[in-house]
Amino acid sequence: MRDHLTLVKIMAKLHKKSGINLLIKPEEELSISSQFLNWALTYGRYIIIIIQIVVLSVFFTRFKIDRDRTDLKEAVAQKRALIESIGEMETEIKRVQKRLSDIKLLVTNQDIYLRVINFLEKNTPTETTFALLSFSKDIVKFVAISENLKTFNHLLKRIQDEKLLTDIQLEDLKRRADGKVEFRLQAKIAVSSYE
Repeated sequence: MRDHLTLVKIMAKLHKKSGINLLIKPEEELSISSQFLNWALTYGRYIIIIIQIVVLSVFFTRFKIDRDRTDLKEAVAQKRALIESIGEMETEIKRVQKRLSDIKLLVTNQDIYLRVINFLEKNTPTETTFALLSFSKDIVKFVAISENLKTFNHLLKRIQDEKLLTDIQLEDLKRRADGKVEFRLQAKIAVSSYE
């Protein structure tokens, strides 16, 4: 056993002392680099974790914002297509409305012209004949020949009394070689009396 003790003593002398110290020195005794390392290992990791959480939340927020932006672009594109199709439809509706108003005006004018012709037919004396009868918008012009001034006056009085024709203008009145009276008359059609 003696050998064994001696062997342990020899080995202990051969081994160098290791510098491991498990006791913590007070902070005053630590160097600045040791203090920084101590701070980095305790509080620094919390700061790094918080920074990583902020970075990840910004990263995921960016994905959400990009998705929202894409959704909005798609919604705008759909609405733009809808507006353009409605615009085309609106143009078509306006065109149809214009055609309908033109047709209504044409039908109304035809009706007015027919009423004027019927009025002249009923109120013209048999001794008076029409050589020319023309319509343009709300104006009627005619050239007529009467046997005498009495039949001419009768027709003119009937036109003035009925108020179907206004602004009556006698453009020409002459006696022909055969004794008949030829006259040219222009009048405005009272459109309001037909509506």
